[in-house]
Amino acid sequence: MMKDILENLMIERIAKNFRKAPHKIHEIHETDAELIDIASGSDNYLAITTDALVEEITSGLYDDPYLIGWMLATVNFSDLAAVGADPLGLLISISYPPELNAAFMTKLTEGVSDACQQLNTFVLGGDTNQGKELFLSGCAAGLVPQKSVIKRIGAKPADKLYITHPAGLGSVYAFLRLTKQDSMLPKPFYQPLARIKEGKIIRKFASSCMDTSDGVIHTVDTLMRLNSCQFVLEDNWDQVLHPIALKVFSAQNLPLWLTLAAVHGEFELCFTLSHDNEKNFLQEAAKADWTPILLGEITEGEGVRIRSKGRLVPVDTASIRNISEIAGSDPKNYVNKLLEIAQKVEIG
Repeated sequence: MMKDILENLMIERIAKNFRKAPHKIHEIHETDAELIDIASGSDNYLAITTDALVEEITSGLYDDPYLIGWMLATVNFSDLAAVGADPLGLLISISYPPELNAAFMTKLTEGVSDACQQLNTFVLGGDTNQGKELFLSGCAAGLVPQKSVIKRIGAKPADKLYITHPAGLGSVYAFLRLTKQDSMLPKPFYQPLARIKEGKIIRKFASSCMDTSDGVIHTVDTLMRLNSCQFVLEDNWDQVLHPIALKVFSAQNLPLWLTLAAVHGEFELCFTLSHDNEKNFLQEAAKADWTPILLGEITEGEGVRIRSKGRLVPVDTASIRNISEIAGSDPKNYVNKLLEIAQKVEIG
């Protein structure tokens, strides 16, 4: 029996007292954004999501106001990308301490605006309040054609697992930032963009999809549980990982696969494709000047494994996902617990 995921248990505990809306077309955990049947006769579903920046600010992970604003937009639009939505725009809520200076707020809102412009969308409005600490949240909305809805469920054995672009940069950024080693790298080296364009191609062909906002291992574990299949990752790290991630983890003498394991991700999209759809998908991606990266395959069984030197090595993805609930906000404790798990995985 697979271990419980502590975060999921909390979500279910919160949600159990809420009635399910009759116009909501999915169950809990099944999508990154909520999908709503908005009107009889409409060709689209409304995709809507909300996300906040809390621990990222209090921990010091994000302290540059421009990056904070950029990420406020990105964390919300990435949920829309994962369901293949065309964004309508973003609502933002800002609670700020009275001593916050005007220059900080200007850079923060520039970050939000620039991220929206990159996606050809808008800030629609929002709310402001004064409070003891800076608190930011957003609500993004978009439209998804009813004929090409993608959820986290739908993957089957023999499907291939892809990711939109190289992974690991989010993990490396968090590791270097929280251990105060980020001065060695150019700035900005971490400024992810929600994969809206790619999501609109993926929605035509994929059997399932989820973003990597919490890291690739988190994403793959979630897809594995929802689809009751085994997910097998290939150890072709030079293709899967971002060059900076490869360089940093090699220099730190850390197992390369751990770049996929931290709870802070890079906001790519992980998705599955059937054999029948793979060729046409790759052709359309090539027309868009985009080369998706093959991560692995789906097989019968359960769990997550890495194929290394002809062996299928099991990875305790539940323990990896539960670290943040157990270790708290102490980055050294988090890294140490992650390394303890890694010692049991015989992969170079």
